[in-house]
Amino acid sequence: MTRGNECATRPRRRQMPATRLTGEEREVPVLILPGMGASALMYSAAPYRGIPGVTYLDWPLYQGEDSVPAVAERIVREQGVGTDWIVGGTSLGGIVAAEITKQISVQKLILISSALSPRSINPVLKSLSGYAEIAPIHLVQLISGKDHVPFNKALLSMFSKAESRFIRAMCTAVFEWVGNPSPACSVYQIHGAEDSIIYPPAHNAEIIQDAGHLMVLSHSREVAAFIREAIGHS
Repeated sequence: MTRGNECATRPRRRQMPATRLTGEEREVPVLILPGMGASALMYSAAPYRGIPGVTYLDWPLYQGEDSVPAVAERIVREQGVGTDWIVGGTSLGGIVAAEITKQISVQKLILISSALSPRSINPVLKSLSGYAEIAPIHLVQLISGKDHVPFNKALLSMFSKAESRFIRAMCTAVFEWVGNPSPACSVYQIHGAEDSIIYPPAHNAEIIQDAGHLMVLSHSREVAAFIREAIGHS
């Protein structure tokens, strides 16, 4: 885990409804984004529901955003992200969260199977974008790798409802993103050692040795414990 500097900007009021899987409120809002093709249901396992006050967000309905900054700006605007917030996410969600920290100063950034630079992303992701036109679940099966993911009916439904246009746009957008190699806030990063989609960082991250890219599903206890520690509820 690495720590950076704290910074400030204006807070705004929340406009877009978010999926909240806990009933408790926190003094410091915590916003966690899903991976590509996923929704807040990605965090439906019991360990995630036990974290006080975290908001697990669905992706907003696609409106033609074709860049990581455009998605980040929309989330900041509609969610009212403020200077006292903690933001994070899985895979694409972490990338968008890292971009949010460039647009507004927040307290902490939590990265799960994610990256601060497009150089960490396997170029094969570009070619996988074609699967989005057929069925998003095919894309998920391809990136799951060695993870033993519990694909129950709820998760299968979640992936089957993913917007193919958004997936296709983001498969290109992540490689055009300039990155955020040195966020001006504290950074907490967890990654699977067997991740072949976004390569594990060499330094300053907690590495789960037997996990792949979808460890948020296959290793929910470890990931939830990491989130809890990062926000100060260890």
